Order: sequence, then structure tokens, then C-alpha cells
Amino acid sequence: MAERNGAQPCLYHWHDEIEILCGLERETVVGVLERPYRLKEGDILIIGPRQNHCLFPSEREAKRLVLSFHPSLLFSKSAFAVDGACFSRIRRHSSQWSREGREAVEKSIAVIEREYRQRKPGWREGVYAQLMLLAVAAIRLLPLETPEKRYSSQDDSLKRVLSYLSEHDLSSLMLKDCAEALGFNETYLSGLFKRQTGTTFHQYVLKLRLNQAEQLLENTNLSISAVSVQSGFSSVKTFHRVFHEQYGVTPGQYRDQIRAVLQPGVIGT
Repeated sequence: MAERNGAQPCLYHWHDEIEILCGLERETVVGVLERPYRLKEGDILIIGPRQNHCLFPSEREAKRLVLSFHPSLLFSKSAFAVDGACFSRIRRHSSQWSREGREAVEKSIAVIEREYRQRKPGWREGVYAQLMLLAVAAIRLLPLETPEKRYSSQDDSLKRVLSYLSEHDLSSLMLKDCAEALGFNETYLSGLFKRQTGTTFHQYVLKLRLNQAEQLLENTNLSISAVSVQSGFSSVKTFHRVFHEQYGVTPGQYRDQIRAVLQPGVIGT
């Protein structure tokens, strides 16, 4: 369990764990199976194991609580195995749940957070009990996704755009080039991206570049100039300006602050 902000978007990925996201402040846009979901304050989103998902760029002040656990924790015993996919079959956003279902999930998450943070004797058992209650809620109270549900042509278009962005170098991600490669009108693509993700194409690419820069500054000894190039910025001057606008410090100052916290040492060269 951890709190996260909107500073670090990520491309589509999957893992074996079940992931539950709770909106705390502002808004985060989450893509799950190529569909965007808006996670606002008070919203809950449940992502099943091995379901592709990503985080779109959002405001740095946007905060969410992340709860992650492996399904084997609950369903390893044969008696429970029949319901092992319960978190994958449900409608994942809380806006689609009944009041009873939402309240049950909210209550369990609140208890899990309290147990996890206070760490009193028996806290692991307390967390486990609430995870089981979450599974019961998923089985009994949360509506199932319609298997035959078909996605719109706009969803398919967004999937193609995101695939393009994940497959190309950060320095070459331009709206015009993407539109031409995929056969879209540039204005149409710009509007589609904004409607579906809540952010502009330019903002999304910029966040990807800044995220890459963060990782390089934190985990390598590359020069600031090299970090700029590998993050896809057109010049070191632009990199400095954009980074300072977003983080309030220069790239070098950011690295020094991180090193002071994460000592000893860094990896890579």
C-alpha cells in the first residue's frame, strides 16, 4: 500500500497482482485494457491480475492510494479457487457499482489502510480478513462486466495511438507524424486524445519525457546533457526550462536532492 501522485505516468504494462486505486485528490486518468477511466476524489478502480493498464499524465497534485496484493494470498486453497477470477470479471469503476457494494469496498479499504499504517499486533491477520471481505463483495455485490461488450471505434483508435507511442523513440513523438502514420486527420487525433484521456497529446509526450528524465537522474551518472538527449528533448536549454517549470528545481538540483535521500550510491553509468 502506498500513496502516489501524478508526476509519473507509465505506458501499458501488466503484473500478476490485483491492484486497487482510490482517488484522494484531483483527477488521475487510468487506461485499463485500452479504455480510459477517470479516477476522481472518492472514486475506486479495481484492476485484475494480468490486465494491461497505464497511467496518463495528470497534475502532480493528483493523489491516489494504491493497494496491491497477489491473488494467491486469497485463492491458493482449492476451496476458494473457483472464485479466483472474481476481481477480473467485475465492472472495475466504482461509478458502476451499487451503493451497498461501494460502501462495502470503501469500509474494507479504510480498515486495511488503518491496519497497515498502525501495525498493531495482529495487523497482518486484520489485513487478510479485510481482503477476504473485498473478495466477498466482488463476488456478491459488484456487477459483472458484460462479456460481449464491444468497444467503440474511438477506443480502437486510442489503442492504436498508444501502441504507436510505446513503439517509437521519445525524440520522434510528434502529433503530425503520429497522425500521418495512423491515417488520421491531425485535428481529429488531437481532439480524440483530449476527450479520451483528459490530457493533450503534447502534455502526454512531455510527461513521458520528464518521467524518463527522472529515472535517468535518479539511477544513473549520465551528464545532464546526455539525460536531455535520452529523454527526447530537442535541446538542453529546453530540457532545463521544462524541468524547472514542472518541478521547481533544475535537473541538477533534483538529482542532488534525490541523492541526499537515497544514498548510498546509484546504479548504471
